[in-house]
Amino acid sequence: MDINLALLSGRLALPPTLEAQPDGSRHARLLVYLRSRGRFDVVPIVVPDPVGTLATEPIGAGTRIYISGALTRQCSGDIERRPRRIEVLAEAYELPDVEDETAHR
Repeated sequence: MDINLALLSGRLALPPTLEAQPDGSRHARLLVYLRSRGRFDVVPIVVPDPVGTLATEPIGAGTRIYISGALTRQCSGDIERRPRRIEVLAEAYELPDVEDETAHR
């Protein structure tokens, strides 16, 4: 049995960026930094069709975020020439430091 599940708790390294997709939907792109065992990692996150504060309000770097989702390989551009990177495709997220912000799915 294979399991692809990512559960992250970290802070935004940069404010989120919203991108319009050709089909009219929007994606939020986040960089989340995680501190664990004395080291820092920065993980790219994609939130399809964000709602709530993430979609409407500016959110600053350092804001705590909880994310659940799955790992996926980014496949944009020329696959032969560009290395693919792993990112997390968020299925749900929560911004606990933001007032009136609850979990979104």
